Amino acid sequence: YRMFTSRAEYRLLLREENAILRLGGYGHELGLLDDETFNEIENIRKNLKEGLEFLNETQITPSKANLELLASLDEEPISQNVSLQKIVARKSFTAEKLRKLDERFATLDDASMDQILTECKYQHYISEQKNQIEKMKDMMDVKIPENFDFRSISGLSNEVVEKLEKFAPPTLFAASEISGITPAAIDILHIYIKMSEKKA
Repeated sequence: YRMFTSRAEYRLLLREENAILRLGGYGHELGLLDDETFNEIENIRKNLKEGLEFLNETQITPSKANLELLASLDEEPISQNVSLQKIVARKSFTAEKLRKLDERFATLDDASMDQILTECKYQHYISEQKNQIEKMKDMMDVKIPENFDFRSISGLSNEVVEKLEKFAPPTLFAASEISGITPAAIDILHIYIKMSEKKA
């Protein structure tokens, strides 16, 4: 089921529109993408990296000139210094406005612009999801005690309990590899394992 992004755990990172950036390198290595297409993908990746760095690092002040610029873009004014990323992240902000915001975006291809806009608008949530992934990686090494009583854990469905009893995974990572064991179930299991360790 993880092949379908609608069922995957980290949907913000596994988006349809960024699939070419995530998988293009593999396609090129396997001979499925020619050099020209791969170079186009790498150019989008470069534009995305440089565009995000510029927008995150550049602060815009509530000066008269900047307020007039925002007004010309039909955007709400600001009352304090903010990064350009915060401006671009607004729901009302479009690729057309970004091209007018700074000359470096004026001639960028549409694919690069789409990636920059999407990353800006979801940056906060994407960052949170990356933190969740790092936390999950640390959890995966946690060992599940032998003869652990899964039925004593409230919050786990009967289906999850039955699968854990059937396969008796030695670690949380092994448990996560079982079809039907969700990240939420792994979180609950992790909490109960830590609680049982403290009691011991």
